[in-house]
Parts: sequence; C-alpha cells; structure tokens
Amino acid sequence: MNTLQTKKEWITTPILPCSSIEETLAFWEVLGYRTTYKLTRPYQYGISERGGYELHFARVKGMNTAYSGCLVTVADARAVYLEFTGKLKASLGRVPNTGIPRISRMKPDATRFTLTDVSGNSIIFVSFGEKDEEVWQHADNKNQSPLQKSIAVAARFRDYKNDDVAAAKTLDAALARRGNESNADIAEALILRIELAGALNEPERAAACRSQLETISLSKEELNVLKLKHSVAV
Repeated sequence: MNTLQTKKEWITTPILPCSSIEETLAFWEVLGYRTTYKLTRPYQYGISERGGYELHFARVKGMNTAYSGCLVTVADARAVYLEFTGKLKASLGRVPNTGIPRISRMKPDATRFTLTDVSGNSIIFVSFGEKDEEVWQHADNKNQSPLQKSIAVAARFRDYKNDDVAAAKTLDAALARRGNESNADIAEALILRIELAGALNEPERAAACRSQLETISLSKEELNVLKLKHSVAV
C-alpha cells in the first residue's frame, strides 16, 4: 500500500442533537459561524463551520439530551469569549449566564469557557497549550494552606465544572474554619465568595462578605489585584 495515500476509508463525525435545526444553526450564525449545510426534510440535519472546523447537528426524536457537547481548541479562548459575549448581548440584550442558551463566566486568568446553545449542547472552548492543565491541577498542590486549597477547589468548581453551588459551599466551609490564614488569602476567599453570591442571587451573603472584607488589613493595591483576578467590583 502506498504510504503517501491520503484517501480516508473511514471518517468519524460526532453529531450533536438539537431540538430545531433552523433555530440551532441561526444561534451559531449569531456567533460568527457559517451554515454550510441545512436539511429540513425528510429529517433535520445541519453543519456550522468556523476556522475550517465544523459542528454537525441533527434533530433526534425521543433522544435524551441531558448532556452532549464537544471541545473546541482555539488560539485565544479569552478573545473568543469577548467576541461571543459581545454578540450575545447585541442579539439578546444581555449576556446569559444561566438558563438556555448560556455562556459561563470567564475570569481574567482562565483558559476556557463553556457555551450552551439553544438545544442544550455544551461546547467547551479552550486555549492551546498547557496552562489549562496547570490551572486545573493547582487545586491538587499539597504545598498550600487549607484556605488556599479551598480557593483553588472553588475556582475549579466555578470555572471547569460550572458548579457555583459547590464552589460556594466549599468557600463557606473554609471561611468558617479559616484559623491562622494570611490576610491576603482570607480577602481572596471573601472576594471569590462575593462573585459567587452575585451569580447565585445571594445579596445577603454578598453583603456579609463585604462587611468581613472591610475588617481585613490589606492595601488598596493588593485588594485591586484580587478584585481584578475574580472580576469583582467590591
């Protein structure tokens, strides 16, 4: 056999389920994708393309779409995130962080975000390189204080698993037993908890954390660094 032969005998193409092919393709067009194929009869099937790569969709009757999705690796996930949130806001009048469709919150030092489309498909966009794995593994670093580890675990829940409730519970437990932790770590935990309280619609918890934060002795510059890290206006 000619080793230079490029013809492929087998091609595997993952297909994401959708509730309506037209609605789904229109959603991805808003985000800058191009519809390259659409079939509505005798069955619904469509293809959206961007950057030379495709997302395939099909309407499957009776299929449980509790979770389906894929990974898209890009040069700069933050740039894509900013583009998508801008287009979502222009189209919907807001940036949807809950419900369907939705886009996860992306912090300044994060390397990925998740976009859930109108059919419930969760597409993860992640930057090339090893930083994403380094951020994930930070929670497993044993050379941390208990509060530092809880902050890293909470960030993992928030940024990688889209589980704000678990992140909040992790921080609440850690803050309740914080012991002899540094002011910087206590402040970061409180700032992260304030961000989560905003996402979870917990104004009383946010106010309580702000009150505690006012008692922490840190410079304005140090606080600003932590606020920027977690995108919080405190």
